[in-house]
Amino acid sequence: MVISVLFCVHVSGQTFNKEFTSALGAKNMAKAEEILKKWDFADSNDAELYVAYFNFYTVKSQEAVGLVSTTKYDNNYSKKALEYISEGIGRFPTRFDMRAAKIYMLANLKDFSTLTSEVIKTIEYSVKIKNDWKGAEFRIMDEPVEMFYGAIVEFQGLIYKEKNEALYSNMLKISEAMIKHYPKNVQSMLEISTVYVRQKKYNESIDILQKALKIEPNNTILNYNLAYVYEMKAEKANAKKYFEFVVANATEKENQLKEAAQRHLNELK
Repeated sequence: MVISVLFCVHVSGQTFNKEFTSALGAKNMAKAEEILKKWDFADSNDAELYVAYFNFYTVKSQEAVGLVSTTKYDNNYSKKALEYISEGIGRFPTRFDMRAAKIYMLANLKDFSTLTSEVIKTIEYSVKIKNDWKGAEFRIMDEPVEMFYGAIVEFQGLIYKEKNEALYSNMLKISEAMIKHYPKNVQSMLEISTVYVRQKKYNESIDILQKALKIEPNNTILNYNLAYVYEMKAEKANAKKYFEFVVANATEKENQLKEAAQRHLNELK
């Protein structure tokens, strides 16, 4: 009897989700809200309900400011969206889609302080669950570790594209958190070196790149970046050394990197 009840609730949740998605897609907000209320009453423990609430208030937030742009939000509605997705994360912490949704919303709201905190929380939780992340409807994710690494790079990219020097420290905090828990993650070392170059801290950039090369000595991107930093410092001999390594070792897929390294070598002659 219990199994029968649980099965009915699951099917009901799927039905509500389908109907809600249809109503939201048609921008029939009154109907979407009505479905949400019925869904909440039927099964307030459905993870997809919190995603639906987030999507509902995100759309309401965009409509409230009267703009098509998805980067502009009404504060009150966006706050509601964040409240629901935060509750969803609290209840279902392995759901990576919820975490990503919150982080992207924070980026659009230009709340990079909270965004940085959320990314670091995600990094810390990844260690706790050994990256056993779940997707929408708790689907098992293909290559969750690679997905996680790639997502962290994307999250940092949300900060980097602002081209705001005041936010460089946020990028460094995220990369440092990654290295703390994943000490061989050369991508995070590369991110740190990039920030240092932007800050004209060339020696610091060289130090972190050298550390990364000890882990992956044949990584052509690391070698290219190290050559570039040496070139910025006018240390031509070292710059040539690492550019030459790139030209000699770049794969077919890295042909553009090889060509760029060769151009630098031609200019250094």
